[in-house]
Amino acid sequence: MVARSSCSRLLGLLLFAVLTLSASSQEQHFYTLNRQNGLSDNCVLQLLQLHDGRMVTITPRTIDIYDGQRFSSLTIDTAQWVALPAYQGATHLFADAHDCLWMKQHERLYCFHLPTMRQIIPADWHHDDDFFIDEAGDTWLLKGRMLRNAAGTRRLQLPSQAGLLQDVVSVGDTVYTFFDTGQLVAFTGRGRQLFSSQAYPTEAVSRYQWTSLVVPGAGCLYQLRTGAGGSVLLEFDRHHRQWRTILSSDRTLHTLTLTPSGILYLTAPSGYWRINPQTSEQTFFSQLCLPDGTVLSTGVNTVCLDREGGMWLGTYDSGILYTSPLSGLFDTKPIDIEVHPILTTIYLHGQPLLPGHSYDGQELLTVTPPYVDELHFSHSQNSLAFQFSTMNYVRPRSTVYRYRFSGDEQGWHTISADSIGHFVDDKGVFYLPLMSLSPGDYTLEVMASTNPRHWNQRDVRTIHFTIDYPWWQSPLAFVLYVVALALVIGSSFLFYRRRMQRQNREQLLLLRIQNLVEQVNQYEHSAAVVMLSEPASEQEASAEPEPTPQEKEFMSRATALVEQHIADPNYHVEQLAADLCMERTGLYKKLTALIQQSPVAFIRSIRLRRAAALLREGNMSVAEIAEYAGFSSPGYFSKCFQKEFGCKPSEY
Repeated sequence: MVARSSCSRLLGLLLFAVLTLSASSQEQHFYTLNRQNGLSDNCVLQLLQLHDGRMVTITPRTIDIYDGQRFSSLTIDTAQWVALPAYQGATHLFADAHDCLWMKQHERLYCFHLPTMRQIIPADWHHDDDFFIDEAGDTWLLKGRMLRNAAGTRRLQLPSQAGLLQDVVSVGDTVYTFFDTGQLVAFTGRGRQLFSSQAYPTEAVSRYQWTSLVVPGAGCLYQLRTGAGGSVLLEFDRHHRQWRTILSSDRTLHTLTLTPSGILYLTAPSGYWRINPQTSEQTFFSQLCLPDGTVLSTGVNTVCLDREGGMWLGTYDSGILYTSPLSGLFDTKPIDIEVHPILTTIYLHGQPLLPGHSYDGQELLTVTPPYVDELHFSHSQNSLAFQFSTMNYVRPRSTVYRYRFSGDEQGWHTISADSIGHFVDDKGVFYLPLMSLSPGDYTLEVMASTNPRHWNQRDVRTIHFTIDYPWWQSPLAFVLYVVALALVIGSSFLFYRRRMQRQNREQLLLLRIQNLVEQVNQYEHSAAVVMLSEPASEQEASAEPEPTPQEKEFMSRATALVEQHIADPNYHVEQLAADLCMERTGLYKKLTALIQQSPVAFIRSIRLRRAAALLREGNMSVAEIAEYAGFSSPGYFSKCFQKEFGCKPSEY
């Protein structure tokens, strides 16, 4: 059982002291939780309270968990079990420190993972003979006569003559083991046997050999044993190492529990016992009074006391019966009960989130809401709501909540059923909507109490969740924005630079074209014949003699021959010399003397001047002009043209 605060213990002592003064069963009123309230089956086998306050109910086919508002059910798959050959008893429940629920049933062991509400088969199970969880939450495994804890740090060698092990209880550093022979054997934490003690004579062993249930008390251990001869309730004084019989009955007693004030409750098919071991006062309740005055005569199968002082009874066919020492108090009287906030539901855009379901292609919940600590949402999943409840059954309207949200700068808010806004209803359920949240990290903290002046600062339910930024607001997007901006600026600079360079080139080209036009005009008017026939300047006339008529005729004839064969790329110096009835060397000497050009340069100049004229007309492409002017390829033509005129044909 989970440790209680000192205030809760004092409260429990006072409350159960009040119950002790009651002599009639009809003075204690029970509330009913059955199929009408969502319970799967009205036949209840076992009850257990989890560390967060929720109640576990075992029915023949299901496990139901009550969170103060509704039941969550898990169907028991009888095919998923682990063999426990040494366990011969009925249903027995254990809750470990890893949020797993273990259930033993006659040579079988079932395991349930509570966060996911799934039944599992432990992968690391070692095929042991029996399984135990002690009061400290430590797991013990039995194999043959060797008992060891799950961590492997402690090993106990059980006596061979002690019988079949039925219970393991740890008190401090001492481990007490109970056997079907009625024998108790105590060990130290290191495995050394301290002592052994027999609860009853050997002849009574067969009477109480079936089951054992042990509950630690103050300085003692209470054991309920059942068998073919009925049941016996025993007390073992740990200091004096002595046994005492408290109750012996020929009836079958099912379950044993102990209140903080030292009162024992036992269940029987026809009701339940209330026993004070200190005063030996024993009261049997065969009739249960409901709040509407109905008297219920029913068999009680199991009993469980919650940390708030309430008593839960599981019946054979009437579901769960619940009573509290606060049932007779007026609703306006202040109370101080230790309650815990339980996250029951998470809503997204008004719809409850379910574990294992996909939302926009994303699995938002992998565990049930009571176990949720971290959440992650996309930027569009920004309207949320969280619903909490507590295990305050009799006085739910007295529940007060405090919450603090990191997105709210006002700090802690205290609300109740009387607060404006109706965030807390009359059943003590707290509904907190958080709408249209901006992307970022958030923390929600919630506390619960029945006294607005008293809060347990150590019992804060904390939930962290993140809402992602949209991709266009993510850090990567901002990096891409910076890169894109840099590219735009760089591209603009390069475009501006190229534009300026182009303008400069165009200006230079215009100047070059002007020069080329002047040169072409000079070429057009400086044919060999014209050049020779034009009057020279006074300096030239004085420096060079004027061409003779024979020389002018020679140049005209040579020019005409080249222009006549201008489209023939094979018309070279040899053909020109032959057409002029001269040798190659004589032609070379004649041309170099008259125009200071070789025959090859003379022919190429005439071809290039004709090509320039055709380019100015713009009716033919560069390739066509190159072919027409007698050049072997456009590339060679472009090279010669650029050398002659200082620019490419395309630029010209």
